[in-house]
Amino acid sequence: AKNNQEVLDKSNWVVLSVTPKIGKQILKNLKFKKNHIILNFMSTIHNSELKKIIFPAKQIFKIAPLPMIKYNLGPIIIYPKNKIIENFFSRLGKVIATNNEKENKKLWVMTSFMATYLEIFNTAHKWFVKKGVKQNKSKEYINHLFKALNNELLKNSNYSIDKMVKEFQTKGGINKELLMRVKKSGIFKNLDKGFNKIYNRVKKS
Repeated sequence: AKNNQEVLDKSNWVVLSVTPKIGKQILKNLKFKKNHIILNFMSTIHNSELKKIIFPAKQIFKIAPLPMIKYNLGPIIIYPKNKIIENFFSRLGKVIATNNEKENKKLWVMTSFMATYLEIFNTAHKWFVKKGVKQNKSKEYINHLFKALNNELLKNSNYSIDKMVKEFQTKGGINKELLMRVKKSGIFKNLDKGFNKIYNRVKKS
């Protein structure tokens, strides 16, 4: 195709996968069809706002595929529910579909957690390396530790996470000590505040 308009003219499904800022710039100059099915990947442009920009197209699905779909892993948020759309994306990861727009916005907040999660891994890795553990061995250990803990959560998805946290501590043990120190530093409270800030941003957009 020579340009974006030609892509639209030749397509039934249209994927909007650009940053919200760029999306607002280019979409207003494009002509959509009533029968277009729109897959909206833009984080802070919601379907209600998008409908005004791409009229007369009406079938819009807000979707949050994460980078891990290249391995067919990770959650994929879909709003609103639609069997055809859900079946298509189920091959790429775990579909989490909702018909509730407020719930959809809350789910999108956790897409902001990826870099923070990786930085937790990175902090542990850097500590190992500073203490003389070779990089490969450090990554191998932490990779398998995180994998095992995530597996524990997946295998016990109906179990209380609060109880699980307690069960991974022993009285006077090192897990209990580190958790206590991290809690005292305010990291978890700040993380909760961070989620609220992101949620407010998502709601306002």
